[in-house]
Order: sequence, then structure tokens, then C-alpha cells
Amino acid sequence: MIKLTQDIDLENYTLILPSVAVGNVGQLSVDLLISNLNLSKIGQIFSASFVPVVGANAYHEHSSELSTAIDIYAGTKEHVVVIQIRSPYVGGLAGFFNELAQFVAERKIAKVIILASSHDYAKREVQPQHLKLRYVASPGIQSQTGKLFDDLNWIPHKSEDVISGEERLQIPGGGFARSLFNFLSDANVPCAILFKFCSEGDNIEDAKALVCYLNQWICVLGTSCSNLKYPPSWKHLFGKPPSVDIY
Repeated sequence: MIKLTQDIDLENYTLILPSVAVGNVGQLSVDLLISNLNLSKIGQIFSASFVPVVGANAYHEHSSELSTAIDIYAGTKEHVVVIQIRSPYVGGLAGFFNELAQFVAERKIAKVIILASSHDYAKREVQPQHLKLRYVASPGIQSQTGKLFDDLNWIPHKSEDVISGEERLQIPGGGFARSLFNFLSDANVPCAILFKFCSEGDNIEDAKALVCYLNQWICVLGTSCSNLKYPPSWKHLFGKPPSVDIY
């Protein structure tokens, strides 16, 4: 169930959401977007497909507002609506996908961008970090924005089925990104996946790279995204520093 607490006209907005994937890069990227654009919370999604969680506000330390498993944020100036997912999925996703597609159609949202990541070993021959970013675009997105992608020297993701040798969309470690992309494409919703090859660990730099990659396209963070601020919930994201006593 999608519940909006603010009635905002989302026509022609861009919907951005993460896939729960390796290194949580998509979710970290969404945290950066919400923090740096100062997006307002406008609703929640209640789905049996995801583990229910509740906690303190992730972006404002002294706020009494709670964060839940799936919250919705919006920026009227940037014309973006952003969904943050904070828990893993544990059930079938058909209901969640259906609800999302219906929401996009009813609210006349222009396009959907899925932020994700993939196991680094899938492209181990790629060394420079800026070459570890890839995109997948539906026909609608490709026809509208394909020239921009070419001008930006973006690399389209191509994968091959090991057994059949046929080209088939595969994003190892990418969570539900591929399934949601295929579902939305079949429903004629313009959509794209932006992702980065990475390994588990401190994935902040991967998230920053993915946000800057996204910004090249939708330009919501201005001309530079090098000075991104971190949300307060990141204070001990990967634990406290090691004790000096061990040295």
C-alpha cells in the first residue's frame, strides 16, 4: 500500500529508487540525494515483501519523525520523487512491482531510474573506477536520451548468457533491478538502471560515483557534485574507527 501524506502533483517527475544490491550502493546513493537536495518526506509504502523496520529520522538528528522500511520523498524544485528502501525483501515482489507501476501511471510520472550495483568480479578486467559505471535503458528512454548518453561517453551494459551465448540482461548481485526493469518495460514505462561494479566494504565512494553519474543525466545537483554532504545516520555507518591501542 502506497500512502501519501502530502498531495503533490507528480506529473512529469522522475522517480528514483534503489535496488537492494551488493554493497547497498543504490540505497547509499539515495541517502545522498535526499540529504543534498533536502527532500521532504511525502509518504510511505507498506509491503509484505520487505522486512518491517522503524527508527529515528535518518536525515535530521533532532526530528521526532520516524523512518520506516520504505519512505517516499519529493523535491518540487527538481521535479523528482525518491523512494528509499531500508530493509531486504523476503517475499515475492509481484505485488510491489504492480503497485509501483500503478502509482507511476496514475501520477503521470515521466520515467523511473533504478540505482543499483553489481559484483566487481563480473567485470574484473575493468580497472579505472570511472569505467565501472553502466546503464541499461528501455526503448522509450533510449529514443529520448540516447544521444545524451553517447555525448557523455556512457557505456551501455551488455551481458551474455553463458549457456546459450545469447544477449540477456544480467546484473550479478544487482538485487531486483533487472526484474523491476523488465516489469516496467513490459508495462511501457520509460525506465533505466544505473549501476556500478563494486565489492562489499566501505561503499561510500561507490555511492558518490553513482550519484555523480546520475547527475550527469538529470542535473539536479548543479554542475558539481564533488562536495556532497553525508546524512547524520552515516556517523558510524561502517562502525567506529579501530582503537589506537591495537597499534
